[in-house]
Amino acid sequence: MTDILFQSQENIAVITFNRPDVLNAFKRSMFQQLLDMLDTIASDDSIRAALITGNGRAFSAGIDLEELSHLFDGSTVAEQARAELDEMQELTRHMVNLRKPIISAINGVAVGVGAEIAIASDIRIAAESAYFQFAEVKRGIFETNGVMHRLPRLIGMGRAAHVMMTGERISAQSAYEMGLVTKVTSAESILQEGMDIAHTLASNAPISVRLIKEVLQQSYDLDLETVMQLETEGTLECFASEDMREGVKAFVEKRVPIYKGR
Repeated sequence: MTDILFQSQENIAVITFNRPDVLNAFKRSMFQQLLDMLDTIASDDSIRAALITGNGRAFSAGIDLEELSHLFDGSTVAEQARAELDEMQELTRHMVNLRKPIISAINGVAVGVGAEIAIASDIRIAAESAYFQFAEVKRGIFETNGVMHRLPRLIGMGRAAHVMMTGERISAQSAYEMGLVTKVTSAESILQEGMDIAHTLASNAPISVRLIKEVLQQSYDLDLETVMQLETEGTLECFASEDMREGVKAFVEKRVPIYKGR
């Protein structure tokens, strides 16, 4: 069985975690598989958005502790552990730096790396039965993949401290109320809802979408004046594009624009 499925359809890449018998727990090899898929998305101009989901009852229940138990049993020297952790952390770097939007359709349990992948995405929706959990404190370990940076920016410092220090489960509805996800839907419709969002993103002007992602990634760490300068540069880049001219022309002609990403 293939651990992660990949398919491209109508300008959208769909990535599906596919170890449902173990709640899509991540083996070490899956990190590199996912990195390779993100590289494929980055290099394929026909792909304009990515959707990540899971098969079965889980998005991902986290790292497969049986396979990676050597990191926690004291048998691994610090240098080796650091190298393996850096390899895992690269996943967030790839997702954040991908110049295309990523949607996570969280169909079920999202714990550990499952929650981290969701948080590294640009848009998150969840099934009503889904839940998040930052259970590291219950295992004597610590967060990875940029959660300490991204989660407070999504839900606020106080809520982030609460959910990470308690390790309690966050229901889909609670995740919606705190801003961790933007939509809650039924388990039966979660994939279609995710695809609908992906189709919307893929139909929009690629340059505009890319610039929004890039500037939003920086905005929390910059002052107002610097962000406005980035907005000016982004607007000028759009002004110089064929897509902007096509967007205006299509509006005047009352038709759907055909964007080419240039």
